[in-house]
Amino acid sequence: MDVKFKCNLCGGEDGKTIPFRYAFKDRFLWGVSCNNCQLVSIWPRPTDQEIKDMYEDDYFTSDDKQTHHMEVSYLDILSKGDYEEGIKQIKQYCQTGNILDVGCATGNFIYVLSKNGYNVKGIELSTFAAEFGKKNFGINIINKPYSVDLLNKELEENYFDVIMMGDVLEHFTNPTEAMELTYKILKPGGVALIQLPGTLNLISSRIAFLIYKLIGSQKTMYIPPYHLTEFNAKTAKKMFEKCGFKKIIITEDVKPPNTITLRGNFAENAFKVTFQYINYYLTKWFKVPGDRMIIEIYK
Repeated sequence: MDVKFKCNLCGGEDGKTIPFRYAFKDRFLWGVSCNNCQLVSIWPRPTDQEIKDMYEDDYFTSDDKQTHHMEVSYLDILSKGDYEEGIKQIKQYCQTGNILDVGCATGNFIYVLSKNGYNVKGIELSTFAAEFGKKNFGINIINKPYSVDLLNKELEENYFDVIMMGDVLEHFTNPTEAMELTYKILKPGGVALIQLPGTLNLISSRIAFLIYKLIGSQKTMYIPPYHLTEFNAKTAKKMFEKCGFKKIIITEDVKPPNTITLRGNFAENAFKVTFQYINYYLTKWFKVPGDRMIIEIYK
């Protein structure tokens, strides 16, 4: 179905719906692929207040996979996290320096980084998570949207050695603006370390969408629309280049089959797991697109 919308990457106004939608607040929000650049956006966008409401207490404390984002509570994941590998990774880029974690949640990781000599700062939209981090770890978490309104106020130009964005860019209503801001506040030679989901890139998703198109149906999600933009390596690279980044390294990755979330019926879940195994080995052996992208971009 042809629709009029506003592509966040190229500004295009013509797109086609894909057979994927969210049922949210008595309306449907559809996945729309831009006819010009193929970036997939959820349209129409939820309001700013609706987005803020999605990240209140229950986003971090709930463990209901049918109506929320994860199978176990986010607080449990964060509290049990082993951050040693993350520290080793950061040390590959700088032994000391200024670190920003965008979408830092409760700040567990940057707290550990601060104990290892780094000057850290976090950005977190959720008031619940930001207050939790401030109270329990005493770290600097800015409880505001990550937007240009922060530039030269809470965030200085050419200041950060490393900016981390782990599974966060897909949540923004304006990811291009977020990356423009990232470019400005990185030091020359600094790096942004980004992780992006790419569930729609899986073989299982492509086959399922083809079947949905043939039978005139669609996949409807009954969880809040946490992911507002769906990337692949091509559209992610276009966005980073548009924002000024010259050196871009994108590595395809994939979740182990025993870790994926299953929300469908028996047949849907069996189909999903089977093709996750196939995709897993094709990604590991031949770099076929998986459901994860591990990205380094340098200023």
